[in-house]
Amino acid sequence: MANQKLLQVRVRDTQKIIYEGSVDRVSSFNEVGPFDVYPTHANFISIIRQELAFYQHKEKVKELKIEQAVMKVKQDKVSIFLGIEAFQLDDEMISQPTKEPKK
Repeated sequence: MANQKLLQVRVRDTQKIIYEGSVDRVSSFNEVGPFDVYPTHANFISIIRQELAFYQHKEKVKELKIEQAVMKVKQDKVSIFLGIEAFQLDDEMISQPTKEPKK
């Protein structure tokens, strides 16, 4: 097990890093149901819900209860973004195009 691959995990919200570390499994839930991410997992992005659990040597090392987050998995790096509901565009910005200053 000395050469076992690990996942590099970073969980952050809009202000700070909540958790950062190396684990051998991440578990969560999405619209399909419960799922696990192991090293060499396919790259993907998903909206996750309920909870996040991080495992090392088959033991849970950290658990976070969440409402909703975005998980991005790419090349054994797992990035989880909490507080996505805070990222909302101003409705006025969306409905009115940006005006160029007259020259």
